[in-house]
Amino acid sequence: MTKEENERLCRVGRGTPAGELFRSVWLPAVRSSQIPEPRSAPVRLKLLGEELVAFRDGSGKPGIVQAKCAHRRAPLFFGRVEERGLRCSYHGWVFDRDGQCIDIPSVPNKDVWNKMQIRSYRVEEKADIVWIFMGEGEPPALPKFPWIDLPQSRRIASVWLQEANWLQGVEGEIDTAHIAVLHKTNKSATRAHRHYTFKDPSPVLSAHDTKIGFMSVARRNADDKYYWRVTQWMAPMFSFVPSADWPIGGRAWVPVDDYNTYTWDFTYSASDLQPEFFDVFKRGAAFPPEIAYQPVKLNTGAIVDTWRPVRNRDNDYLVDRSLQGASHTTGILGINDQDRAVQEGMDPITDRSEERLVASDRTVVEARRRLLAIIESQETIQRFRDLVRDGTAYAVEPLDVVSPTADAAAFLAEARLV
Repeated sequence: MTKEENERLCRVGRGTPAGELFRSVWLPAVRSSQIPEPRSAPVRLKLLGEELVAFRDGSGKPGIVQAKCAHRRAPLFFGRVEERGLRCSYHGWVFDRDGQCIDIPSVPNKDVWNKMQIRSYRVEEKADIVWIFMGEGEPPALPKFPWIDLPQSRRIASVWLQEANWLQGVEGEIDTAHIAVLHKTNKSATRAHRHYTFKDPSPVLSAHDTKIGFMSVARRNADDKYYWRVTQWMAPMFSFVPSADWPIGGRAWVPVDDYNTYTWDFTYSASDLQPEFFDVFKRGAAFPPEIAYQPVKLNTGAIVDTWRPVRNRDNDYLVDRSLQGASHTTGILGINDQDRAVQEGMDPITDRSEERLVASDRTVVEARRRLLAIIESQETIQRFRDLVRDGTAYAVEPLDVVSPTADAAAFLAEARLV
């Protein structure tokens, strides 16, 4: 890519092409558990470069508003959540979930109150997540992901901070070729990958268009058959990754700002999640990594309340060189920790004009092309908005299967994915 194209894709502030794309869809903002009950303490977050606070008023309904008071720009995080809104701790102004000022202790004139507002955004609470729509006009329906209406016993969402631009996470997600190297261990198979992944490090890759993205298809040799893995990628940054066994994981790479990302994982199963899954979940062996909830000062200066991985840039991801060898590439424990080590190490925004790509980067190139085409103009962004209006474009699933079929088009037809 050119440097100009890289900038168009990576910058997400208000008025940027990619920023307008992200403001066209519902984004996961905070887990419901972060504001667990009415009048819980507010939570600091940052989305698309905007500093915000989330809170739950006395009625139990969530709201997300700008982080600073309209009066003297004091941080609302230190305010008190009350029955009808959030009271600033500096001069006592109260703002409701819609950003409307409903009390100024020093000014009894309600006409003055009515003239005071702060920026607020529409929110919906679904699947134990508070979702936010940051665009203008009527929002689309919530995405109809296959897990979003499942009972709580069959799904779980987690989120953590990645200290790099959102696109670096997306590209790692759809890059199948790295798995047999970066995630190589002494195991012949994992819950997510059959042993064919590690026996055949040179998959045959192809990309097949869907309404708002594409299927990243990898074919590996499987004795006298073929091992097929189909990852679903949906603009601007949602994915579903195949697994050799339940549960299945989906991801969303939500920009905090140009240099940081909230990585969301949506894990779901055909039946109730089992205790052995939660053991792996808590240990951070895959997704999520081992994480701790805390205030985090970002590399851009803002403070957010979120989960930060225990293995991070500051401690070199606790790399253990003694583990490196023929059976372990990195010496870093945890699949996502391995991903972040290389993705964050590219710099907060990598210079893609310096890359030297090869055939196995096909799906990464395809994602860039699709995104650039979507944000080419206001007309192309509007066409995207029309496609996601009813949410059904996100009702897709990945696939992991061994089949005698060798041709990708024939395989996808047999699997009823096209």
